[in-house]
Amino acid sequence: MPKTTPLQHVKKLFGSKDQLVARVVELLPSSFAGESAEDFKKRLKYVANSKLLRLVEVGEKAKKLGGVQAIVDKIAELKGQAKDKDYKAALAKFSVPSLVDLHQSLTRKAKQAEKAPKAEAKKSDKKKA
Repeated sequence: MPKTTPLQHVKKLFGSKDQLVARVVELLPSSFAGESAEDFKKRLKYVANSKLLRLVEVGEKAKKLGGVQAIVDKIAELKGQAKDKDYKAALAKFSVPSLVDLHQSLTRKAKQAEKAPKAEAKKSDKKKA
């Protein structure tokens, strides 16, 4: 089965590029770029379909995580700086895709850290026996 192109994905999922751009504008705030929603939408019309599809995916992940402020709070908590207001303010200036990627990597590290002590405990039990 041949691989579908980004244009085929756009037509299948959204119908047209204009509808895809509207979805991206809805999910990602233009205030991060410091421009009006109209300018943001106009600029997105010239972006590649594959990048727009990724932006929709990232926007939906951010929405599922509770929005930008919730992601910032979760990142600060994972880093152990939940009470550091300056750190949170600096994180809030990051773009949404950067925040989502940072959250994913920190979550992955936290899961690996939980597994590591359990694995070490099993190894030490085997050495004692």
